[in-house]
Amino acid sequence: MLGLVAEKAGGRPLAEQFRDRLSAPLGLTGTSLPGAHDTSLPAPWSHGYMYGGTAYALADKDYPADVRAAARSGRLRPVDYTHQNPSYATAAGGAVSTADDLAVWIRALVTGKVLGAAFQRQLLHSPQAQDPAAPDGQKYGYGIAHQRFGRNAAMYYHGGELPGYNSFIGHDPDNDVTLVIWTNLTLSPDGRTTANALLPTVLDQVYAGLRLPTGTG
Repeated sequence: MLGLVAEKAGGRPLAEQFRDRLSAPLGLTGTSLPGAHDTSLPAPWSHGYMYGGTAYALADKDYPADVRAAARSGRLRPVDYTHQNPSYATAAGGAVSTADDLAVWIRALVTGKVLGAAFQRQLLHSPQAQDPAAPDGQKYGYGIAHQRFGRNAAMYYHGGELPGYNSFIGHDPDNDVTLVIWTNLTLSPDGRTTANALLPTVLDQVYAGLRLPTGTG
């Protein structure tokens, strides 16, 4: 819906606005919004896989027990979803990008290189606790999430998912840490989103070697 609003307000196709207002100023040379009938990918690219049909990714359905068992044993092979048409996702997930570009993008977004000052304040203050019973857990706001991983380590982030691929991008402005996890399997055999499944291990590796500032509180 917001993509349609942007096209109406800007008077130009969304792909052109992405290119001229976001990608070009930030130097995102590997990022584009393909046409509605374009299923090609710029080289080099990785194949994307998923067990079962697309409904498991698009509707967050759990794998049935027989599917999980077959995937773990190797009897069920994942389906190659590389050359799908993601135009149904348009502004919400139809873009093509690279890990390098995603790192530049999330850092620029969090540090105020994309929005004006007033909108930046709204963005960073928008996340609210998703579970009121766990106020220190994940918070979500205007298309961006926030969570504290340690006393002096917190990250603004966003996850992405299409059949065949799963991603996580985040930036910790206090420690200047930018993180991109990009996998070419949507869900693991046990039904977990693959990028999020890797996240705890990656965070342990990143912050274990980082000298965090001493808190005053």
